[in-house]
Amino acid sequence: MINLKRILSIFFPARCPFCGEIIVSEEIVCRVCQKKINLQKIKNTLHTRNGKNFLSVAPFSYVEPIRSAIHDYKFRGAKSFALPFGRYISDVLREVVDITKMDLITSVPLNKARLRERGFNQSEIFSREISKITGIKYVETLKKVKNNKIQHELSLDQRSENVKNVYAVLDKTLVSDKKIILCDDILTTGNTMAECANMLFETGAKEVIGATIANVESKKSIKNEMH
Repeated sequence: MINLKRILSIFFPARCPFCGEIIVSEEIVCRVCQKKINLQKIKNTLHTRNGKNFLSVAPFSYVEPIRSAIHDYKFRGAKSFALPFGRYISDVLREVVDITKMDLITSVPLNKARLRERGFNQSEIFSREISKITGIKYVETLKKVKNNKIQHELSLDQRSENVKNVYAVLDKTLVSDKKIILCDDILTTGNTMAECANMLFETGAKEVIGATIANVESKKSIKNEMH
């Protein structure tokens, strides 16, 4: 019997998403990059505006080579990065939450103009990978109802006000009494994630766990966050 997967691997070998080197099919990244990326399993508690709080996790700090990988993923169409990002985030989530008790995975939405320009929502794509890996269904629960200013162009003090009333829940029945994993690509100040979580809580969500690819740990890196 012909092994199609093996034949395809000869002509289209798997490559490390960070450096492009050929890797075996079981690997996510090459061994050299594995040492460089240095998983830190960062955990942060964020507080929403209605007094509720939730945990947000990320496998990486927003430093090289992760910073360049995210940039390529978002702005150069490197969608294949969604697979390793999804796997690493899934591993971290399993350490802090009982996956079997989570009801759904959702993502921070883009406005229509940005979605048309980019052609995809980077947070949605890796969220769907997490869904495949964990078995938790992916559901679109949020929409962006206001085109606010780009966060990275604002001061830290302005960012909180900039995301108010920007997001809304598509259908209350989708989130009511649900335990939800909310995904975004980068966590800087946490204002975007907190505002989206706030909307989910206000429409009846029982629990929200935030999940991002990377966390920004210094103010110097904040200007590089682009939604």
